[in-house]
Amino acid sequence: MDLEGNLAVFEPVVVFQLLHMGQCTGELALDAGHNSARLYFDRGDITYAEISLRTIKLGEYLVANRIITQRDLDSVLVKNRRGKRLGMLLVETGALGEEKLHSALEEQIKEVVYEAVRWRKGWFRFTADKRPSTQDVFIDVPLDHLMLEGLKRLDEEGGAGE
Repeated sequence: MDLEGNLAVFEPVVVFQLLHMGQCTGELALDAGHNSARLYFDRGDITYAEISLRTIKLGEYLVANRIITQRDLDSVLVKNRRGKRLGMLLVETGALGEEKLHSALEEQIKEVVYEAVRWRKGWFRFTADKRPSTQDVFIDVPLDHLMLEGLKRLDEEGGAGE
C-alpha cells in the first residue's frame, strides 16, 4: 500500500495512527519544507527515524548528558578520517559502551518523532515494505507512547508547529 497526502489535511499523528491501525510496514517520508524526516514502521510501530535538520547531533547529545567527555569526542573526531560512524568509533575506543550508545540513538529517534508531530504544513508519502538501508539500531517503544509525548510537548509549547 502506498499513500500520500497533505499534512495540512492529515496531520502526522493521524497518519501515524492510520499506519499503526493498518499494521503497515514501510517508510513514511515527511517533507515540511524547512525540514524532512523519514520514519520506518514495522507492523504499525515506529522502529527507526531520521531527520535532515537534526537539532542536536549524537556527539553533542552524549557530551551534554555527560555520557562522554568533550575530550573523548574531540579525540574520536580527529581520528575519524575514514568516515566511520561516530557511535561505533566511541565504542571501539572504549569511551562508550554499546548499551549507552543504543540508548542515546533511541533517544534521538524519539526526538525525530516528537519534532514531526509538530508539522502542520507539507507532504507525506508512505511506501510499503521499504526499510532503512544503513541503520542498525531500532527502537521498541509503543506508538501511542511516542504520540502522547509528542502531543504533550506540542501542548506545552502552546499549539501547532510549522
